[in-house]
Amino acid sequence: MQEIIDRLKQVTTPSLTMVLMRDHGLYNTSIRDVRPSNPAACRFAGPAVTLRYVPLREDKMAEQYLSHPDNPIQRIIEETAPGSVFVLDANQRNDVGMLGGNLVMRMYKRGIAAAVTDGGMRDLPELSEIDLPVFATASAPPPSFAALMMVDHDCVVSCGGVPVYPGDIVVGDDEGVVAVPAGIADAVAEAGAIVDKLDGYAHRRLSRGEALPGLYPPGDKVKAEFQAWLDAGEPDEALT
Repeated sequence: MQEIIDRLKQVTTPSLTMVLMRDHGLYNTSIRDVRPSNPAACRFAGPAVTLRYVPLREDKMAEQYLSHPDNPIQRIIEETAPGSVFVLDANQRNDVGMLGGNLVMRMYKRGIAAAVTDGGMRDLPELSEIDLPVFATASAPPPSFAALMMVDHDCVVSCGGVPVYPGDIVVGDDEGVVAVPAGIADAVAEAGAIVDKLDGYAHRRLSRGEALPGLYPPGDKVKAEFQAWLDAGEPDEALT
């Protein structure tokens, strides 16, 4: 699986969404409205570890404090396998911060691949200096327990309107975050790499002044020319 994850990491999120729609009929895989806290460190891929939050019930607030023995977040961070992606279902509430600088620093040191939430994040100035991809919808100083409480993990969650299952391969770059079902990850990685190359091939031909019809989207003639270009070793001189 790690080899598949490594290949998915090289595919752009637009190509992933195209393949998921075209080949697998999956139209709702791009987590909406999330942005990286550190644009210089935003490319990642890894299996999802999911955390589900619901609106706070005040008699449960004490259990949401990190120091409370029934709060599992520290244990989850310490026990989660390196390379995993934390996906936090925040009910799309961006008025509270799901994580902050200290928790994210520990995740980074443990080798966690990324953290994604449809809520806010605290300590964005600190997060912007940590080379761990963190995607959120807003900066939010209040802690999560001001409005939310964690009730489950390693379960199906909704993040940015997208269902994410534990073990889904979550992929992110500077254009967004996509959840790829693990069972089709190999096929998606293979097809996505081809889409990326074909798009780049068309773009370079467009940049030299060729017209759109037949080139983008590519028709049969262009697809044959693209394949011949691949077979020839992708020579630069053929595109200049």
